[in-house]
Amino acid sequence: MGLIGFILSLVAGGFMLIGLIPLLGWLNWITTLPIAIVAVIFSALGTSKNRGGIGVAGLVISIVVILVAIGRLNLGCGII
Repeated sequence: MGLIGFILSLVAGGFMLIGLIPLLGWLNWITTLPIAIVAVIFSALGTSKNRGGIGVAGLVISIVVILVAIGRLNLGCGII
């Protein structure tokens, strides 16, 4: 589960980088935030086991992606 969350957090990070381009902020609503939230869930489930290193990394990346995406949406008033 931790590996799935880590991979999803990297995918969400890629979409977040594209969403930082002006006039592409709407991409954060459609792809970045839903994928990052699912990645947080999978990463949190992956940290409950003994080998939680990759799960913790996915959890941290997902939380950073969510914060940056919400910050970007806040700058554009949630639209652009």
